[in-house]
Amino acid sequence: DVERSRGLGDVYKRQVLTIFVLVPFIRLLATEQGRDMIQKRVEGFGIFAPVLFVLMEITHIVLAFIPGGPVEIIGGVLFGAFWGLVLCEIGIFAATVIIYNLVKKFGKPLVDAFVPEDKFKKFKFLHDEKKLELIVFIILMIPGTPKDVISYMTSLTDINRYRFYFIATLARIPSVTSSAFMGATLGNGKPVITVIIFLITGAVGTVSYTHLRAHETSLHL
Repeated sequence: DVERSRGLGDVYKRQVLTIFVLVPFIRLLATEQGRDMIQKRVEGFGIFAPVLFVLMEITHIVLAFIPGGPVEIIGGVLFGAFWGLVLCEIGIFAATVIIYNLVKKFGKPLVDAFVPEDKFKKFKFLHDEKKLELIVFIILMIPGTPKDVISYMTSLTDINRYRFYFIATLARIPSVTSSAFMGATLGNGKPVITVIIFLITGAVGTVSYTHLRAHETSLHL
């Protein structure tokens, strides 16, 4: 099925792009000197470091075309797995609120600026109001899916804003957790574990997306 192949292709592209963006960062973290340098720079921002990171997380989500994996991995490097996850989730919640309200104010012309037309055809199932919340939750939970694009498109529907804020924030926890753990292991000089987590996450994303498409009839996809 062509559409299914394209969907898997999108997942693979995001995974490859994540690796490409992180290569310079990984090289720096491969040495103890590099890790110490990053730590000192973060400490130089003092109490503003977490705030700046949250703003960076919000920015990449609102802009939509910037992949989130690298940002979330960086959060794990800088703040550890737990606080990296917490800060990312704060950013996700804030960005979701911003996107929803911007879309409600400016409508489809705004979404068109961030979402290619082919995405509307691929995610036409968002018109199914009965299963909308379930479908959005499942898609946002799968690693490698275009979560920011989904946020824009979902905001065009009649979904309850507060339920959407909750769904978007909760559903992304598994994906963000894996990214934060990858960052934490990188920051601790354990690249082998980082690679293992990355491969497992990629496999889960591929299998989950394939399974989702296999049940597209029952979900009205």
